[in-house]
Amino acid sequence: QHVAICKAYGSDRVGQAFAHSVNWNQALGRTDAALETCMYIIEEIVPKSDPRNVHNTMCLLYSVIIAMKDNELALEARDVVLRRVVAPFDEHFGSSGSTPTKELWGPILMLLDLQGNTGKEVKRIDEYLEWVLEEKNMVIKPAILESAFGAFGVTPTAILGEICFNLARRRECGEYKDTLYSMSVAFMEKAVSNSEQIPFANMYAKRKLREIKDLHN
Repeated sequence: QHVAICKAYGSDRVGQAFAHSVNWNQALGRTDAALETCMYIIEEIVPKSDPRNVHNTMCLLYSVIIAMKDNELALEARDVVLRRVVAPFDEHFGSSGSTPTKELWGPILMLLDLQGNTGKEVKRIDEYLEWVLEEKNMVIKPAILESAFGAFGVTPTAILGEICFNLARRRECGEYKDTLYSMSVAFMEKAVSNSEQIPFANMYAKRKLREIKDLHN
């Protein structure tokens, strides 16, 4: 069934319905139900999916990643991305291969590393800071990913805003603290604007924007 659905629609829209339910449960404050669905997707749906269809895997896991990150499971989510997205892609297509979501993997893994190690050492902190301060890196490419993946959970621009926020809170980045805070607010405000027609993504961006402003003040 999975193969037939992917052939007809390009990705497993039935499996993705489970991913959307993660967002619905999160919005309703049903955290346990959301995380139970995350585990079902990780343990039951993804293993039955074609590992070569990395785009479909990302569609299945995107809302899972966000839900786990927001519930103190960022490092576990990072491990899932490495095992179920990055490793299969490298195995079947090589590191030079291409897929629409590939540009998102780095920022996602970066955010999960930063948030999962809050208050702890982050070995690649200098690399992350250098990456964020390079303006060309802070552009969502291709641009269609902003709305396409915003529909699966949160806009990629919101992820960029969260990366800046996490860096701003770290002592090692003190020299750039104000710049990083300003960047985090700007990206999150853009995420709010870009998600006006996407209820969950908009709610998420507004909540994160409030958190950033509250902690900065």
